[in-house]
Amino acid sequence: MKILLTGAAGGIGGRLARRLNETHDIVAVDRNTDALARLPDRIETRNIDLTNEQAVRDELADMRVETFVSAVGGYDLAAIEDCSPESFEKHLTTNLTAVHTPIHAVLPTIREQSGTIVVVGSVVGSVSLPYHGAYSASKAGLAGYVDCLRRELAPRGVDVSLIEPGPVRTGLNERAVDSLKALTDSVYAEQYDHFSSYSPASIDIETVVERISTVIESDRPRARYRVGRRARWLPRLQSVVPTRLFDRIVRSGLPGGLLYELIDR
Repeated sequence: MKILLTGAAGGIGGRLARRLNETHDIVAVDRNTDALARLPDRIETRNIDLTNEQAVRDELADMRVETFVSAVGGYDLAAIEDCSPESFEKHLTTNLTAVHTPIHAVLPTIREQSGTIVVVGSVVGSVSLPYHGAYSASKAGLAGYVDCLRRELAPRGVDVSLIEPGPVRTGLNERAVDSLKALTDSVYAEQYDHFSSYSPASIDIETVVERISTVIESDRPRARYRVGRRARWLPRLQSVVPTRLFDRIVRSGLPGGLLYELIDR
């Protein structure tokens, strides 16, 4: 099976590329040339800016792949009040547009082969977190995008699945803290101080990679996979607990809150 994997230089994407390389032909795409160079020699790599539609089409439109996996993503921490429209647009571009451009380029081939599409999202697409507003919005949009894609392609024999992990220590959350350094004058500065050592985890990378691998190999994959305890119980809790109480629970689960101290010590 030939698999196109985007976001292949990231924590999940890089580990997944090495795992799939054992049994499949992988085309690994990212804009981080150095990280791509560290992948096994057998893996074909492409350095592409996935936000550049023409570059994506030039590189991928003629490629015949059976499976597409998106593991792209990134974000900055900030309250919505501190998130400029430019920053908000960057989140949408990184987490949503960069998923659509390669899918749009290779979808005819995948449809012809009744292939598979797997997209890695996040539990914040189902349960929004304070100070993750732009990220939550982009991942919620991604969930809607994947639902629509699945419903359009199911009659044509294409399987589409969304993976929603809980927090994973890949460096993504830790890098997001850097964006707070420029917000020392914010009215939210006291809350931001609690994020100085932000490194939440509810699931390890290998478990996420294992789940994605299972989905790729499945004859009848599910529409959505929530990976990790937090990814499973938070959406369920949200559906049964009164909104005001659930909001307090979510705030308590952030740095500085009692629940955070209990679950992420």
